[in-house]
Amino acid sequence: MRLLVTFDAAALQREIAGLEAAEAGRLRTRLAGALNEVGAEIHKAVLPPLRLQTGLKGATVARSVHDIGAGGDRLAYSLTTRGGDISLKYFSPREAQGGVIARPRGVRTYVQGAFLKSGRSPNRSYAERLHGQVFRNVARGKWRGRIARVKSGVFIPRELVQGAARATFERMVARELPPAVGRALTLVTA
Repeated sequence: MRLLVTFDAAALQREIAGLEAAEAGRLRTRLAGALNEVGAEIHKAVLPPLRLQTGLKGATVARSVHDIGAGGDRLAYSLTTRGGDISLKYFSPREAQGGVIARPRGVRTYVQGAFLKSGRSPNRSYAERLHGQVFRNVARGKWRGRIARVKSGVFIPRELVQGAARATFERMVARELPPAVGRALTLVTA
């Protein structure tokens, strides 16, 4: 999924038609620069609300959101992300009595029967082979050695296009893009 900042080049065609070829090229370059400038600001502004929405800490969200800048032939700046259901490992899990407590979407969640450590109580310890992941026994009843990783239900691509992250994106586009495009037009036509 992606969020896209574009400037409708077709609406400018009437204005550009009267310019010489060199001036039209300069205008497209200036518009692409304006889109890239505003897009970079939007990219920075979207990360904090996205962190709050997902409950992820550190640079995980920043590493997952990528931008594709505008150029002379493409007047669009896009924020893209991809990925699936994030493991519970990334939401500060800790073992509690009979399960694991983690904080996906910033909400304290208890997962019954999940575990981080191995061994029998009271000698349970973190196993290197589990890599800090949260697991659950998939065999019903007695332990049979079959486990599955527990997921959080948080998808960064979905979170990017809804809630506070989307509202921040739309607010920044409405506030920052028109003045930036106006400056680009002023520089070319002056």
